[in-house]
Amino acid sequence: MKKNEFFKMMEKICPGELAEDWDNCGIQVNTRGGEVANLMTALEITDRVIDEAVSRNIDMIVTHHPMMRDGLKSVDSRNVTGRYINRLIETGISVYACHTSFDKMDGGNNDYLGKLLKLEDIGLFGNGNLFCRRGFLKEIMSTTEFVEYISTILGVDRKYFKYSGDADAPVRKLGWCTGGGAQFIKDAAEEKCDLYITGDVKYHDAQNASAMGINVLDAGHYGTEKIFSDNMRDMIRRALEESCKGETGTGKEVLKPRNVVSSSIEINPYLW
Repeated sequence: MKKNEFFKMMEKICPGELAEDWDNCGIQVNTRGGEVANLMTALEITDRVIDEAVSRNIDMIVTHHPMMRDGLKSVDSRNVTGRYINRLIETGISVYACHTSFDKMDGGNNDYLGKLLKLEDIGLFGNGNLFCRRGFLKEIMSTTEFVEYISTILGVDRKYFKYSGDADAPVRKLGWCTGGGAQFIKDAAEEKCDLYITGDVKYHDAQNASAMGINVLDAGHYGTEKIFSDNMRDMIRRALEESCKGETGTGKEVLKPRNVVSSSIEINPYLW
């Protein structure tokens, strides 16, 4: 598949206009070569992700987290981002990112978490912000039962979780924002959620949540967003299957759905 065609397809899957102004979605690194033959999705670029991509003969990685957000002024192999860029260029691997646009969009990270949890009546909350979702468990669970449940669904050991609030509270109405969504705790309290799920909750965030009477589960930035890889893989495969209809026998080079894979390695930086 020609890269220009691929970039157009990605814009249809995840429109850049949804991204926050400060964000840097889209092309991160575009190496030489005009074709995309083997693609891998991953939460972000690390040395281990690059190693995996090389071992799987990948030429395009689609990530959630962008590589550069603060205005890159130089590519210096002595710093982390510079080293990654050098390695990607040396190995001929391009990178495309879908960040806040994917958090907001229909079917993106937040909708997908609700789907994985098998929640009902999923919708927005929080004065029109497109990040937050709320939904309902089919049956009431105890806090302990729900924590075990989401730990299993996410594939993340609960030792990485932090919880503030009433440990004995029943849980049915959930609010959530994948990644770092502590700024929406007040919205979840006003929505009268039994529990708000997000990552990157700081000490004062938890204290304020307790004062507002909202229970908060910090399931981790990584824990709540590692689901990106499989979700984006499936979205790209569906888009390719649709675009491949009627292409048989045309001689046109296409990126085959079977050549789109998700990263299989754990890159959680925390040990406990």
